[in-house]
Amino acid sequence: MIEDVDNLFKVFALGKPVTFSATSLAPEVEDNIPSGLVRETLYLTHSIFNTYHTKHELLRYISKLQSKDLSLCHSMIRLGSCTMKLNATTEMMPVTWPVFADMHPFAPTQQAQGIRKCSRIWVTCCVS
Repeated sequence: MIEDVDNLFKVFALGKPVTFSATSLAPEVEDNIPSGLVRETLYLTHSIFNTYHTKHELLRYISKLQSKDLSLCHSMIRLGSCTMKLNATTEMMPVTWPVFADMHPFAPTQQAQGIRKCSRIWVTCCVS
């Protein structure tokens, strides 16, 4: 186990000589590791860890896995079907509030003739 740490030092040294060891840095480490924390089984033994050796190969593999994932947005609920209708409805709701829908009390008369005419038609048709 301590040899593995020394090997990691060599890897990260990028070919330069390593002038220290894990034991020289922390001599008490090797003796004080609880036996319950020492790995006794192999790790990273699945073929995937030895199949993809470059970043882009691994990303392609992850993307391939992602495309196999079936979720509601890919099957039952299509974006745009009811989502956009709901958003459009909720966005238009404030227009019906009196604060927005009614004519401003100080609007110039010449600019308000059209809306007053429409209001009279609406009152005549719908209210009576």
